[in-house]
Amino acid sequence: MKRYILTCICCGIFAGGVFAQQQDSIAKMRDAAAAQDSAMQRRSQADTAYRVKFNAMKYSMQKRYQPKGMEFNNKKFLDNFFFGFWGGYNRIIPQGDMNLSGGPEIGLSATKFFSSKNGMRLYGTWQSASRQSDNEKWSNYSFGIDHIFNLSTAFAGYNPYRMFEISTVEGLGVHLASLAGEKKRAGDFHLGLQMKLATGTRLDVFVEPAISFYTDNIDISGENNWHGYDMGFNARVGMNYRLGTFKQRGSTEAGEENFLDNTFISAAMGLQAQNSSLAREQGLLGSTGPVFNVSVGKWFLDLFGFRLSAFGSYDAWKENQKAGMDRMTLYGGGRAEVMLNPFALFKKEARSMRWGVVPMFGVELGMMKKQDEQEVISKTYTGWTGGVQFKYYPIENLAFFVEPRMSFVPYTFTEKTISGKVNEYSFMDKLMNISVGVELRRPTRPQWQQLAKLRGDFTPYYYTSYAVGMTMPQQLNRPTSRRPGFITGAAVGRQFSPLSGFRLGLDFNNATTRLADAKIDRYTFTSLSLDYMFDISNWVIGYDPERKFGTEVFAGPVITHRFEPGKTYLGGEGGVRPYWRLGEQFDVFAESKLRLYTQRYINSREGKGTPLQLSFAVGTSYRFSPSYRKRLLESGFGDGTFWGNTFISGGVGFQFLSGSGRSMGALASVGPTMSVSAGKWFLPFWGLRFSGFAGISSWGQAAREDGTLADKRTMQGGVRIESMLNLLSFWQHDNEQRWGIVPMLGLELGKIRRQNENIKVSAAGAAYAGVTAGLQCKYYFSDHTALFIEPRFSRIPYSYRDVNVIDNYVGPRISTADNVMSVQVGLEFRRAGGKTLKELAARRSEFEPYYFASWNVGGNMPIHRVKLDDGSSLGVLIGVSGGRQFFPCSGARVGLDYVALPGKNGSDARKLISLSADYLFDVTHFMGGYNPNRKFGVELLAGPVLSFGKEPNKTNIGAEGGVHFYYKLLKGFGVFAEPRLRLYTKDIWSGGDLTPVHASFSVGTSYRF
Repeated sequence: MKRYILTCICCGIFAGGVFAQQQDSIAKMRDAAAAQDSAMQRRSQADTAYRVKFNAMKYSMQKRYQPKGMEFNNKKFLDNFFFGFWGGYNRIIPQGDMNLSGGPEIGLSATKFFSSKNGMRLYGTWQSASRQSDNEKWSNYSFGIDHIFNLSTAFAGYNPYRMFEISTVEGLGVHLASLAGEKKRAGDFHLGLQMKLATGTRLDVFVEPAISFYTDNIDISGENNWHGYDMGFNARVGMNYRLGTFKQRGSTEAGEENFLDNTFISAAMGLQAQNSSLAREQGLLGSTGPVFNVSVGKWFLDLFGFRLSAFGSYDAWKENQKAGMDRMTLYGGGRAEVMLNPFALFKKEARSMRWGVVPMFGVELGMMKKQDEQEVISKTYTGWTGGVQFKYYPIENLAFFVEPRMSFVPYTFTEKTISGKVNEYSFMDKLMNISVGVELRRPTRPQWQQLAKLRGDFTPYYYTSYAVGMTMPQQLNRPTSRRPGFITGAAVGRQFSPLSGFRLGLDFNNATTRLADAKIDRYTFTSLSLDYMFDISNWVIGYDPERKFGTEVFAGPVITHRFEPGKTYLGGEGGVRPYWRLGEQFDVFAESKLRLYTQRYINSREGKGTPLQLSFAVGTSYRFSPSYRKRLLESGFGDGTFWGNTFISGGVGFQFLSGSGRSMGALASVGPTMSVSAGKWFLPFWGLRFSGFAGISSWGQAAREDGTLADKRTMQGGVRIESMLNLLSFWQHDNEQRWGIVPMLGLELGKIRRQNENIKVSAAGAAYAGVTAGLQCKYYFSDHTALFIEPRFSRIPYSYRDVNVIDNYVGPRISTADNVMSVQVGLEFRRAGGKTLKELAARRSEFEPYYFASWNVGGNMPIHRVKLDDGSSLGVLIGVSGGRQFFPCSGARVGLDYVALPGKNGSDARKLISLSADYLFDVTHFMGGYNPNRKFGVELLAGPVLSFGKEPNKTNIGAEGGVHFYYKLLKGFGVFAEPRLRLYTKDIWSGGDLTPVHASFSVGTSYRF
């Protein structure tokens, strides 16, 4: 039993162990299976994850067809937004009986890329062409939308800095076309290819050929076009400018590049000639006319740039020998050109070079007006143009250049015969021109920032200027033999800021024109202008007070008065003014100016005049700077006031005619001349002088009705404006200098009276403008008074008609020119300055008013328009006077004189008694200050006069004026000389020689009480 129980227990223990072992094995197997399942699951998950992250096919396709490229930044609406502009050529392929010529196209666009590959473009264009059968103009305005797909990004990945990209363009457009007054609407579908070159960080240049499919009305030929549609093609060249945030290559900051960097502007003028077959009979020089252009451009690379220009020009293409008139062709429009700098291939810093040779070529879009025998042919055209610019930079950002150019202007001309047949001819004008101009280049960014700080150093200033040059009316129907006129002017102005100023100008000019009688007529004008001055140099390249060269542009209203007959014209003017600073105060400049009047200001053949006037002048200007005046004052030049270094002068002498304008010997033509002048020395060596003058000469002889011979006279009078140069002070200024040699050059403006064969006045009051030059040699015998001798030459051009009142005869207009040689002796009074003037002013208190009495004896001579050969016009003058000197400069006197003038052939003597009252003004004390010890002085006198004579005019009222030269011998006693001129209200003599004008010269003595 025990054994059984023990056996059962052992068996139970063994069975429990076996079962436990089995259970443990099962658990281990279960755990192993679970672990294996877990491992398999993890492997499965890992394999699954591995398969998701790496797909060989997809990876291969990405690398080969869809490269990631750079990140496309489109956070703001303006990111990847472009404004575009283009110009080009369009042509509609002929369908039916419609044949339009090719023509220009201009377009504007706005483009937005929404992804790296896809963009949308809105555009508007203007197109023009001509119907070749009758030359009617076709115009088309269109608007549309395009889809742009960037092929370069699709195949090579997005890169906004890629140099060259190709995109497809497909879109729809709507059109409004007009032809010969008929208007039609049309639509189109177009395809194109845009090839874009990135020339800068934000600017692209593109070429875009395209083909378009139009609905039937685009060429306004729907009734005759059986196709039901039209086709055309376009060739465009343009540029896009990127807006929004954009980062330069290799840069960490946005917006570092400014569009204005490496930009420039330029202006030029020159001559144009036509070398086409139709104009070769004129010859290159015979066809010449002016050309003008203004340009803006930008260098995108050192090697490559782009320039846009506006131009205007004209030339002669045919001469009408019978009518003596040139047939003109007028051109105007714009150019788009590519520029190349070959030096950039060899030099790393091309911008630093002083010299430049820049070839350029491009497209010219313009309008041509060609004057034919009966009408003016008006055409639009698209042509090729090319040129070479040779330039030199005297300073880093300013260049002067010479630019020869060739342009090809194609056009068609249609002619309809009597039978109704239309003949079409094709021509091409080959234009050659050469221009001289100035270019202003924007400084680099560090330079610009530095120059901006200098604006605070600017001080406003006043200035005055003087210029002389030539002028010519601008007209299509111009005389074959043209004659330029003269222009001279003076101006005052103020510069308010480095950019802006105003000036008021007064100028005189003349012009010639050919009238219906095939004679040349000459007109004289005076003009008053007010101009706004804009310093384009300081605007483009920054204000630099040390800069020597600069350029201003100006514009403003002008009012012009024409003499003979008097008429006034209103207009506007504009121009360009390059200048060069010789010193702190002194400039020289050249000024080209174009005036446009509201009506034709000059007549011409067949009544066809012109409202346009072109002029070119050179001149000098003087700036009033307080600092410079102070330095000159410290050196002894001037007294610190405007009156410092001013002077007045007067001279008398003789003049005679030289050249072909006379029919008698030069000495036989001698006559009197006189002048009065006022001027100022702005610098020790440079000044301006304004003079009034009068003179008489003889140009021939004629027999009078009584058989006696009389001279045919020319009488001139007017004003002179002259620039003076003191040669001795140019090398060294010395206030104690006694001698002076002063050459002068300027313009003479006046009127001339010329007597004809019958001693009648022809060309009465004919106005003229001529050139004048003189040389003044002077000696200062006191600090403020000089004696001078002044030889002078004047060229006086004018036109006149021979008139005979008795026969009612008016002859043809004759153009001539008098060469007038003169010599004058005179006195100059210089304004005292500085300490001397103050000392003399203090001595005025020493002056005591006094009475004086005088007597004089001399000669008297009536001034006749007709000079007689019997010499019987000189009479005797005796006079007495008394007066009082109230102040150093002012006095008055009453005089009584007797004149006895022999009659004709020594008989019938005529006697005249005159009573006068004169105001006396002492010029010496006024200019040099009061000095009681001064011995020599000059007074001016003027006042009324009352005369008593024989029949027919017993009593006559008049006025007199003259000069009183005095010299103090002893205390209270002096001698004097006195030339006077009297003008009466009517002829005072009885007898055959009647005149209201008398001249006298007398000497005498005076005593002061």
